[in-house]
Amino acid sequence: MRSIYLIFAGIFLVVTSQAQRPADSTFYRPGAAVPAYLKPIERSFGSYYYGGKRLRSSNSLEIPFNELNDPYVNRQFRTYRTFVLAGQVVAAVPLVYVLTRKRGTFTRSSEYWTVYFGSIGVTLGLTIIGNTHVRKAVTEYNRALANARFGFSVQPMPGTTKTAFGVSLTQRL
Repeated sequence: MRSIYLIFAGIFLVVTSQAQRPADSTFYRPGAAVPAYLKPIERSFGSYYYGGKRLRSSNSLEIPFNELNDPYVNRQFRTYRTFVLAGQVVAAVPLVYVLTRKRGTFTRSSEYWTVYFGSIGVTLGLTIIGNTHVRKAVTEYNRALANARFGFSVQPMPGTTKTAFGVSLTQRL
């Protein structure tokens, strides 16, 4: 008798939980929906390829990253842009150093070369750090595209009182 009550309670819970869902209910999604038109990003000899086409720079990756709308990927890409921008600002330091010297004062060459090569070193370091962040973003982007997705949908059939059930498993290679 107890098992009959448990079965009825289970059926009641399933029916009432489905009654509160909208008509198109996909209630299990392991992550955000990934648009089907996105393609994986390939890396070869320092260049990135998207859809078989070579991208001019890493900044071109912004569009597919924004389409995926993954918080980790977007954060890594913003960090990359911040490091590259900081490297560009540091690259202008020798010019600012020369322009801010007073006319007629002697500029020691060792001081200038220290500033010059120091800015080159810092710029290269910031660019390398930025490139590691964009590489992490590309890796996560490709992982998000390759994840298997499982979905379950329940929809009423138009013109009838019947319900259609759908199950899907998608694996991208």
